[in-house]
Amino acid sequence: SKLTIFIAVALAEIWRATAIMMVILVAGMGLIPREYYEAAEVFGASPWKRFIKITLPLLRPSLQTAIILRVILAFEVFAVVAALGGTNLPVLMGETYNWQFTLQDRNVAAAMALFILAISIGFTLFFLRVLRVPKEARI
Repeated sequence: SKLTIFIAVALAEIWRATAIMMVILVAGMGLIPREYYEAAEVFGASPWKRFIKITLPLLRPSLQTAIILRVILAFEVFAVVAALGGTNLPVLMGETYNWQFTLQDRNVAAAMALFILAISIGFTLFFLRVLRVPKEARI
């Protein structure tokens, strides 16, 4: 059924993206100076305050990279869907593929590809703006 295919694709996508996301975030955590945490402990900051005031702001560049990469990978879900569900679960890239190779209409396929490009650029610019790191806040 479509629900089973959807769950299988979602689990495969989570599995595919988790490793690279963890590598990026752990590398970002490694860049945060230990002295910041020590100073926060001296001043009596709770673990939650240290996370909110130190870890999260200094992890923004890594979060930015990880989220943008994940958005781009989300548009590549066609391969996973094709491998697990065939044509039973339509996705945007799959529809583009169908227009190009099944229906033989490369004009519509090209328009859809440009639309997908515009969406991915829009998401990228949105996350660049939301997770913007001021120059003075960079390590």
